[in-house]
Amino acid sequence: MTSNRFVWGKGLPHIPKPTAQKLAMFLSFALLSLPLLAQTQSTQPATTNYASRSIEAIPIPKNAQPPVIDGDLSDKTWSLATKAQTFIDPSQSKPVNEQTEVSLLYDTENIYVGYYCHDSKPEGIVARETVRDAKLRDDDFVAVELDPFLTFKFDGYSIFMVNAIGTRSAKLSGGRAGKIEWQGDWAASVKRVADGWTVEMKIPWAILSYPRTRKPVNIGINFRRYHQRTQILSMWSDIGTQFFSEREGIWKGVTPPSQDWKPRLSFLPYLMPSLSLKDKSEIRTGVDIRYQPTPELTAVATIAPDFATIEGAVEGINFSRSERYVQDHRPFFLEGQDHFDLGRPYQLGRLFYSTRIGSMDTAVKLYGKTDNKTSLGFLSTVDFGNQSNFVMNVRREQSATSGINFMALQHLEKGADNTVLAMVQDYRKGKWGYDTQYVQSLGQGAGGAAWTTALNLQDKNLFATLRYRYVADNFLNTLGYTPYTNYQGLSGFVSWSNVWRQGYWRGFEMGWLPTWNWDLKGLPFQRNAGLFATIESRNDNQYNIFLNGGKFRDDTDFTYSFEFTRNATNRFRRWGLNFTTGQQANLPYTAYGPQFSFRLGKRLDVIYSAYLQSYQGFSQQHILTMNYEINPFQSFGGRVVIDNSAVNAYLSYRNSGRKGTDFYVIIGDPNAQSFVQRLLFKWVFAM
Repeated sequence: MTSNRFVWGKGLPHIPKPTAQKLAMFLSFALLSLPLLAQTQSTQPATTNYASRSIEAIPIPKNAQPPVIDGDLSDKTWSLATKAQTFIDPSQSKPVNEQTEVSLLYDTENIYVGYYCHDSKPEGIVARETVRDAKLRDDDFVAVELDPFLTFKFDGYSIFMVNAIGTRSAKLSGGRAGKIEWQGDWAASVKRVADGWTVEMKIPWAILSYPRTRKPVNIGINFRRYHQRTQILSMWSDIGTQFFSEREGIWKGVTPPSQDWKPRLSFLPYLMPSLSLKDKSEIRTGVDIRYQPTPELTAVATIAPDFATIEGAVEGINFSRSERYVQDHRPFFLEGQDHFDLGRPYQLGRLFYSTRIGSMDTAVKLYGKTDNKTSLGFLSTVDFGNQSNFVMNVRREQSATSGINFMALQHLEKGADNTVLAMVQDYRKGKWGYDTQYVQSLGQGAGGAAWTTALNLQDKNLFATLRYRYVADNFLNTLGYTPYTNYQGLSGFVSWSNVWRQGYWRGFEMGWLPTWNWDLKGLPFQRNAGLFATIESRNDNQYNIFLNGGKFRDDTDFTYSFEFTRNATNRFRRWGLNFTTGQQANLPYTAYGPQFSFRLGKRLDVIYSAYLQSYQGFSQQHILTMNYEINPFQSFGGRVVIDNSAVNAYLSYRNSGRKGTDFYVIIGDPNAQSFVQRLLFKWVFAM
């Protein structure tokens, strides 16, 4: 089937290459200069309605006992606490019906947070997740967000969440690996009461990054609660549906215990014997080292790392003209990852794509803050005799809504040296903002530049962006992810969304994604557009419709897709089906696949997804994952991946997630293309 409805921009005048480059340079540097010409924004905007609220810091008196963390808020010490009340529904900009009160205290060791979550129908409280650091988004949960450096950025937040049965989940600023001794331990407890549930948290200062000062400081803070029955995420300081972080709350006059800080050094050595029927059996050992010289900086090193027990993401088989992006789950790269995560596919791609780094003999990284407005990340890996890699990223906050990054990447390998230098700027004033990137590549087969500039509008229900990109034909970032080179052009994105608190329908979003790119010789490259719509019902059904069509060089594409998901917010009973048909590159195309996620009994999780594709033949991919939870720290698991004729499977036993020694047993290889006859044991010791 051929359609010209989405082949738009036909007949538009060609912009000569030199003119287009000059236009892009002028636009980029003009936008870069705006923050210098504009009056500096306050990092603490004036309070509007329920935004940018403040709360006073009240330390626990030295003659008083800290509260016992048992979920019971009747402890007398809580009567001394400062209170945060009146939670807001950001989509309605008004208080929610199911209210929450928060009590806040601190001393030289810990921060104490108490929640009273009122619920008019306590029998409808939902909490199913039991494993620490699981995603709690489908449960009733509460969260406290701490922004010690007043960065007003998500990357600077440490977030602590607890669901209604006491399961804890945390996201530490900068990113941390999962071992408790490195992530840091903290306590929480929950109690059910007649009109809801209560929570107590104890968060040690020792696991946070915070300013080293003897003077009182202001710390960014916000409190949230997700009410699963009504699907409302309420918050104390209203940052809006746009999540404008400069509207976060302020915890005033806090005195962190930095005068008592002592540098911390910890080791995680591992021992890993393996038995193989085909390859030689071996015993491997190595060590991870973590050193924290100040509350603001962290250094991590690894010697002889091994990721044999890490289950990697599976690359899909769906039609794609560019390389597919695959997430990296290796702990070394998760530690401090926020300090290296720069760029998105809709910009120029990922400037640093850690999956590019394969085997390595040793590696080291340093990340954190040098002052309240400057953060840094340094990373170096070495594979002796083969290659070495270096990544550096420095960010300077210019205001609560703007900042600039300078990034350098270097890959050294015989005959394939590559260096990349990048400058990234983001700026927003109110609802309007822009982002711009300039990246220069150097080395063998490189030398070209890439840049992008976008103008963005973020309103309550509307988001819109118009972006220009230029990528030279000899632009090469060996350590990055760049979908395409040798093109320039425009793309846009417009979406409108809304939620309804009453009626059959719960939420709706629709959007339009036009693209008009030409190669650097002036020939058409990409001219297409996409339309999408998502609607959710009150009974937890989700419907998605996608239309996409246009031209890629001389090829015509036109597809339409439909997805249905039942129990969209309940991973223990979720199932669905997706279907796509039309044409890709002038040829008929059809793809479909079921997926489900169930909990059988009280302990066995089964997740299955399939993708069946008819395009120049038939291809298929099936992924079946199972996990039997003995308790929150022990489980049996495994995965089967069928990728056309290749079949891989593995089984595992895990005893981890608490302090002390972690122990793993694996039969097979989680990331091989086909089954590997291997038995592996791994002990990770905390020192």
